[in-house]
Amino acid sequence: MKEIFGLEDEPALVVGGGFGSGRITAQLLAKAGARVAIADIDGDRARTVADEIGGIPVVGDITTVEGATAIVDEAHAALGGLTRVANIVGLVKMGAFIDSDFALWDAQLRLNLYSQMFVCQAAGRHMLRERGGSIAMVASVSGFYGARNQAAYGIAKAGVMSLARTLSDEWAGSGIRINCVAPDITAVPRLTETMPMPEAEALAYFDAMAVADGVPMQRFGRAHEFAQPLLFLLSDMSSFMTGQTLVVDGGTMVHFPHSSGDRKA
Repeated sequence: MKEIFGLEDEPALVVGGGFGSGRITAQLLAKAGARVAIADIDGDRARTVADEIGGIPVVGDITTVEGATAIVDEAHAALGGLTRVANIVGLVKMGAFIDSDFALWDAQLRLNLYSQMFVCQAAGRHMLRERGGSIAMVASVSGFYGARNQAAYGIAKAGVMSLARTLSDEWAGSGIRINCVAPDITAVPRLTETMPMPEAEALAYFDAMAVADGVPMQRFGRAHEFAQPLLFLLSDMSSFMTGQTLVVDGGTMVHFPHSSGDRKA
């Protein structure tokens, strides 16, 4: 089965690969035959995942140009090249727009948009010189529509999708593809582990929220359910796709939002 992914011996970097969906993405890439560097701001997390999959840990902070460049360059040197990059770093800070200040906006844009820009730029320098590669970024459905109390986050994620389209136009001629995955709320360990209950009960709690919110599949996603699309976008199975965003939301965006939609005409 490895052959269908076209990832055998390919050098890959997973940014934010120390836990949750990043960890699963690193595991999937390794299973598909890639040589994987795991980057995380937490060195212990990076080393743990690297030990699990026989990868290379890289420690650093991608919210600065210097930090992101150092991570990408270290991974490139350690792997002897870099043809696949997944950037999974991101976090929403909720709050009403009227109460937000510059510090919140700066932090949200730096973590959710600028970090993606910095990693793309650093990786792009290598990929343009070496003529090829694939980058997969994590956006969000919050970047498609108005998401209450998520103004900065939604704008950042919309920017990530725009960045993917623009870079695809600029770099496709050099054999570089850039795509995104846009999940809805996902029951990742970062959420479930904060709940004062066993994991199974925490998942059931989040799924009940999804039912109440009208998610057609009547549950929220799991960490592996957007790690798998990331693997697809990094692999040769998506070799004629670039500038695209795969929505992984259990059908939320196709659901008619008004209760009248369930009434008979």
